[in-house]
Amino acid sequence: MNFFDNYLNFDLKKSMGICNVTDEFFCLLLSKIYSRENKNCLVVVNSLFEANKLYNSLSNYINNVFLFPMDDFLTSEALAISPDLMINRLETINSIISCEKCVVITNLMGYLRFLPEKKVYENSILSLKNGDIIEPAILTEKLVSLGYSRDTLVNKTGEFGVRGFVIDIFPIDEEYPLRIEFFDDEIESIRYFDPDTQKSISSVEKLFIKPFSEFLTINKVNDDEAGKQKYLPNYENVVSISNYLDNSIVFFKDYEQLKLSYINIMDEVSEYKIEKDKNFEKDYMFDFNKISSTHEFPVYFFSLNNLISSEYISGIKDFSVRTINNFNENEEAINKFINDSINCSKTVLICLKKFQIKNIIKHLNMKLFETSFSDIHNNCVNLIDCDASEGFMYDNLVYLTANELFNTKSSSKKYNTKFKYSSAIKDINKLEVGDYVVHNVHGIGVYNGIVTLENNNISKDYLELLYAGTDKIYIPVEKISLISKYSGREGITPKVNKLGGTEWIKTKKRVQSRVNDMADKLIKLYAERESQKGFAFSPDCDMSKDFENDFPYELTADQSRAIKQIKEDMEKPSPMDRLLCGDVGFGKTEVAFVAAFKAILDSKQVLFLCPTTILSNQHYENAKVRFRNFPVNVGLLNRFTSPKEVKRIISGLKDGTIDMVFGTHRLLSDDIIPKNLGLLVIDEEQRFGVAHKEKIKQYKTNVDVLTLTATPIPRTLQMSLVGIRSLSLIETPPVNRYPVQTYVVEENKQILKDAIYKELSRNGQVFILYNRIQSIDEFSNRIRNLVPDARISIAHGQMNKNELENTIMDFVNYKFDILVCTTIIETGIDIPNVNTLIIMDADRFGLSQLYQIRGRVGRSNKFAYAYLMYQPFKSLTETAIKRLNVIKEFTELGSGFSIATRDLSIRGAGDILGSEQAGFIDSVGVDLYLKMLNDEVKRRNNEVVIEDEIADKKPLINVATHISDDYVSEDDLKIEIHKLINTIEDEKSFDSVKNELEDRFGKLSEEIIIYMYNEWFEKLANKLHIEHVRETRNSIEITFPKEVVEKLDTEEIFMDAFYITTMFRFVSRGSNLIIILDTIKLEKHPIYYLVNLLNKIYDKFGKALD
Repeated sequence: MNFFDNYLNFDLKKSMGICNVTDEFFCLLLSKIYSRENKNCLVVVNSLFEANKLYNSLSNYINNVFLFPMDDFLTSEALAISPDLMINRLETINSIISCEKCVVITNLMGYLRFLPEKKVYENSILSLKNGDIIEPAILTEKLVSLGYSRDTLVNKTGEFGVRGFVIDIFPIDEEYPLRIEFFDDEIESIRYFDPDTQKSISSVEKLFIKPFSEFLTINKVNDDEAGKQKYLPNYENVVSISNYLDNSIVFFKDYEQLKLSYINIMDEVSEYKIEKDKNFEKDYMFDFNKISSTHEFPVYFFSLNNLISSEYISGIKDFSVRTINNFNENEEAINKFINDSINCSKTVLICLKKFQIKNIIKHLNMKLFETSFSDIHNNCVNLIDCDASEGFMYDNLVYLTANELFNTKSSSKKYNTKFKYSSAIKDINKLEVGDYVVHNVHGIGVYNGIVTLENNNISKDYLELLYAGTDKIYIPVEKISLISKYSGREGITPKVNKLGGTEWIKTKKRVQSRVNDMADKLIKLYAERESQKGFAFSPDCDMSKDFENDFPYELTADQSRAIKQIKEDMEKPSPMDRLLCGDVGFGKTEVAFVAAFKAILDSKQVLFLCPTTILSNQHYENAKVRFRNFPVNVGLLNRFTSPKEVKRIISGLKDGTIDMVFGTHRLLSDDIIPKNLGLLVIDEEQRFGVAHKEKIKQYKTNVDVLTLTATPIPRTLQMSLVGIRSLSLIETPPVNRYPVQTYVVEENKQILKDAIYKELSRNGQVFILYNRIQSIDEFSNRIRNLVPDARISIAHGQMNKNELENTIMDFVNYKFDILVCTTIIETGIDIPNVNTLIIMDADRFGLSQLYQIRGRVGRSNKFAYAYLMYQPFKSLTETAIKRLNVIKEFTELGSGFSIATRDLSIRGAGDILGSEQAGFIDSVGVDLYLKMLNDEVKRRNNEVVIEDEIADKKPLINVATHISDDYVSEDDLKIEIHKLINTIEDEKSFDSVKNELEDRFGKLSEEIIIYMYNEWFEKLANKLHIEHVRETRNSIEITFPKEVVEKLDTEEIFMDAFYITTMFRFVSRGSNLIIILDTIKLEKHPIYYLVNLLNKIYDKFGKALD
C-alpha cells in the first residue's frame, strides 16, 4: 500500500476527527493505519447493516477482519438472541484470542453488550487428551456450564450427547463433531465423526472445547437467570468487546448519530421495563457515554461534514472525497472519463474481479497496467484484482469499481463461519408416544412406548401398540420392520382398528385393487417411453466446463448428482422425462440452466415453461445474468412482452436465431414453431390446465423434458418410478444458506417496528401476511403510521390478475419495501431480497401452509427472520400452540421434507399418481400404500417380492433382546439400534453393524452381541429353508427338510461341524436331517456355534438352494 502513504499521513496521538470520506475511502485509510500503527482496531457503527457493509469492503484490504454483531434491544430481550449472530460473536472472540492483531467491526448494541472478562473466557476453554482422567458426569456438567445443549443425536454446532461411556460433542470452531470414549474415568479415544452418518472419520490425540455462550461464570447461577446477559454482572465483573482488544485504536462512525441511537435504545428500555420487566432494576447494557469516554485517542469518522462537538475532538481532517456517477456500461463515456483523468495528471485505479478485468480490457482504448496495490503506476490506468464496493475521487486519485462501470455491486463476502447445521434431517419417522402407527397385519394403532418383559428369566424389549377398545399388542423389537409411522394429510385422523376384526383386511383389499390398476398404468407408461426415439446429445466439451465454472456459488452434492443424471439422460437416444424435485430455493434453476446450455451447444433450442408471468420474468432475468458471458440468445414471451418483441421472438424461434425462450402457457400456442427444439423445461407442471398438459404430452414423444417441482415426492415413491419416470432429488440446502430464525410472539407494535427497520437497514424487503381482505387497507395504514419511511403496497386474491401481477412485479423490482398480502405468497414467488416475514394471526394457519409461507424468506445467504404473531390476550387452542411450536422448532433447512411430510408428500404422490389416490393413501398411510405399489410393480416385472412375515411367528431361539438404560437411555435411540440389528443378514452386515454400534455407543455387552448373532441366525435359517428349531434345556435341534437335504453334502457338513465343536450330533429322521447341538458343556453361548455352522453350509450350498 506504499502508493497511499502520501494521502494518509496524519497524527494519531490525539483524538482525531475525519470527515467528507466515503466508506470505501475510509476502509483504505483504516488499512493503512492498521499496518502503520501495528495495533488492534475496533470500529463502532450504528446498525447491523452498516457493520456488514463495512465488513465487506474492509475484507478486500485486510485479512483479519471480524464482525461482532448484536440484535436490537427488543428482539434480544423480548424474543430471543439470533443464534447466527451469537455464533459470529463467539467466533470473533476466539479469533481475537488466537491472533496477534485484528480489526473488529461492531454495531452499537454489540459495543454495549456485557461480556465476561477476557481471562474468564480464556480459563473456560477445556483441553482434553487421550489418557486424561475425568468423570463423564463432571465433563457433562462442564459442557452445560459452557453453553452446550444436550441432544439425542449430535449434528449441529453447540450440541452434545451422552450414551453410557461415550460423549459426542460438536465444539464451536470445529468442522466436524467429536466422539470421546471412556474406559471408566479415563479418556480412551477421541475421534471426529460425520454428523450425517454418525460414523467415525479419524482419530485425534487432543481437543479444545471453547465456550458456546457469552454467559460464563464459576459461580452457581439461579436457573431463571442462566444465559441471560443482563444478569451476568450479578456473578462476574463485566467488560465490553473493546476490553478484549489490547492496545487498540477505536473508530466511531458518525458519533452524534450513535449518541442519538443510544437515547432511542434507553427509551425502548424504559418502555419495556414498565410493560414487561418491572422487577428488574439494574442495567441491561453499558452506558454509551461512559464507556466511549474511556478510550485513549479515538478516531471519529463522519461520513458527512455534520456539526461536530469540539469538546471530544482535538483536530479534524477534511479529505473532501467525491463520489463518481454511474456510467451504466456506456463504453464511450467510460473511455472519455478515464482519458480526461489521465490528461489531468491523475492516477486511475480500476478494481475488478479477474473475469471483469478480462472483459474491460477489450473496451478500453488506452495503455493499461495489470498490477497490484504495492506497484501502482502514477498517471496511468492500473487494473487491480480486487472486488471493491464503490469508487471515489480524491486529490489526483481516481478509484473505479464495477459499481460505477457496470452498475453491479461487489459480491457480498460470506462471514467465514465453521458453524454447522447438519444437512440431514434428524429423523422424520421418529416415533413418539401417542403417534399413529400402521402394522402390516393388524392395521392402524397407537404407539405407547418400549416395554421390557421377562420370559423364562430372559429380558426382551417390545413395542406396545394400543388398538380400539382396550386391545393392545406387544411387537417384539426384532419385528420392528412390520410397523411404520402413519403419514396422512394434515387434519386427517386415522381410524384405529380392532384386533382380530375383518375391517383391516377389507381396507387392504380395497386399496390393493386400486394399486393393481396403478401398477398397470405405470408399466404401460414405461413401455411407451422405451419405444420412442429422441436426440442423443453430445458429451460435454470445454465450453460446458467454462459455463459450469462461471457459476458464482459452490454446487451442493445433490445439485452435482442431479446434473450428472440429467446429462446421462440427454446423451441417450430415447427422450428424457425427468422430474427434478427440491425444496424452495435449493438450486433447481441452476441445474435446469446447465441442461439448457448443453442443448444449446448442440444447436438445439430450449423452451422454459412457467405457470405465472412473474416466475417467467424472474427466470428470464436470472438467465440474462447467468448466460451473459456466453453466446446464448434468450427471449421472453408473456403478457408484458411488447407486440413488436413477440413478433421478433416467434420469428427467431422459427429461423433458429433465438436459442432459449422463457414464457407462460403462451409458449404452447400453435404459432410457436421452434426450428430445432431439443429441450422443454417445465416449472411446476401440476399448475397447468388439462389442455396445456395435453400439448406438453405431445412434446414428450420426441423432445427431452425436464420438470421442476418444489412439492416433496416421498422417497418410497421413487422406487415405483424407477425406469418409468426418472427422478432427481435436491435435499441439501445451498452452501452458506442459513435457516429461518423463527419467533412466536404476541402482537407488539415495537417488535413489529424493530423487525421492519432491521430489514430495511440492510436494504432488504418485508412480507407482512394479513389474511383478511376486508380490513387489509386499514391494516396497511397502521403499518404506514408505524414506519412512515417505508414504501408499502398491497396484494390479495380479489385483485384482477393483471393488477396483482403488476403489484408483485413492482415489489420484485424494489419499487416497494413492504408487501402487505394474503396467502397469495404461499406459492411460486421467489424474491431473495425479502428476508423478513411477519405473519399476523399465525395461529389460524395449518402446519404445511405455515411452512410453505415461511419458505418465501431465507432464499439468499442473509439471516432471515419469521415473526409468527397472535393477538394479545388471546388464549390459543392446544392445536394452535402445538402447530406454532413445531414450526418454531423446525428451523433446519430442508425441513420441508420432514415438517410437512404428512401433507406435502401426499400432495406430491397425488401429483404423480393422480389426486384421486389421496383417499386410498389416507386409509392405510402413505408408507404402506407405496410399499403395496412397489411390490405390485415388482410382480408385474417378475421380480422377487418379500411377502409380509406372519405377525405372530415366534423366534427360532429364545435370546434376550433388551437394551439396558446404562447403554442407551433414550427410546428413539433404542429403536434405532434395534432397526440396525434388524439389518444383519450375513458376516459383512454383522461386522458393519457391530463397528457402527461400538463406534457410536461404546463397547457392546455380551447380551447385545448374542442378540445380533441371533438375528444373523434367523436370516440364515430363512435362506436355508429351516422351519423347525427345537430348544430344550440341554440341546438345540435344527431340522433340514427333504428338499434341502437333497442338495447338501452331509459328509462335508459333518466334518465342518466336527471342527467347530464335538458337541454337534447328526440324526436322520425319514428324509429329514436333524443336527443336534448339546449345550451343557459349551464354553460360549450356543448361538455362536450355530451361526458358524449355518454360515459354512450357506457359503457352500447357498447357490443351489436359492
